[in-house]
Amino acid sequence: MTISNPTSKNVENVGALISVDGKELYENRFDIQPGESFQRKINITQGLHAFKDNHSVYVSTFGDNTSYNFTKEINASNSPEVLTPYIENVTVASGTINGEQSAVAYVTLVNPSIQTYSSKLFVHTVGTEGSFYPASVRPGGKRTIKVELLDKRGTKIAGEARLYSGNLTEREGALDQVGFVGKAGERTRTWNESFEPVRPTWMDNHYQYKNDTYSRTLGEKLSGGYEIGEIPIVYPMLALLGAVVLVRRLR
Repeated sequence: MTISNPTSKNVENVGALISVDGKELYENRFDIQPGESFQRKINITQGLHAFKDNHSVYVSTFGDNTSYNFTKEINASNSPEVLTPYIENVTVASGTINGEQSAVAYVTLVNPSIQTYSSKLFVHTVGTEGSFYPASVRPGGKRTIKVELLDKRGTKIAGEARLYSGNLTEREGALDQVGFVGKAGERTRTWNESFEPVRPTWMDNHYQYKNDTYSRTLGEKLSGGYEIGEIPIVYPMLALLGAVVLVRRLR
C-alpha cells in the first residue's frame, strides 16, 4: 500500500483501512507531510476466508479507496499461511452429563482468524459411535466443549475428534482432526491426523472408530458394561455355570 500527499499542506491523523473478504484486517492513523510518500506492506493471506475461492480486498483512506478481487483455492485443513480454526487440545476426564456420572472429553478449540466459521465438532471413541456439538468460535477466540463419552469411566479411552463446516461426509469444509488416548486423572496424548470424511451416526452404515490396542474385550462386550468387583459380569457367570456343570457331573 503506497500513500502519498501531493498537496502543499500537512495532513494529520490520516486513516487507512484494509478489509479482506468482508472483515477488517488492518487500520492505522498517521501524519503525512506535503509531497511525502511512503509504503506499508500488509500480509492479507492471514485474513482470507478459507472456504471461499473468490476473494476481495478493500483499501481506503481519506479521499480515496480501491478494491480488487482474485481467485485462490485454499485447503482449509492444511494451509499454514491461512489462519483457520483448529483443535488445540483434548483431555479425557470424568464428569457429569445431565446429572449422571460419565466419561467425558474436554476439547479446546481456537480460532486465530479474523473470519467467522460456522463449525461443528464430532468425536468418536472405541465406545462412542459419535458425539456431535455445534462448535463455532468467535474470531480471535477460544472455547472448550465438554463431550459425552460412552466408554467405561476410569479406563484408557482412545478416539478422534473432527472439526469441520458443512457436511461430515465431504472433504470440502474440513478444518482439523486429531487422535487422542488418555485416562481420567492422567495426561491425554494427542496427535494430528489428516482429515477423513466419514458417515455420521444418523446415516446407515455409519463410521465406527476402531483401535485394536484399546478395544473392548469380548467379555466386556458381552457384559454390556455390567461388572462385579470391576470384573465383567460375564466371567463370574461363566465360572458359576462351569461350577454347576462340574457338580452335576460329580454326582
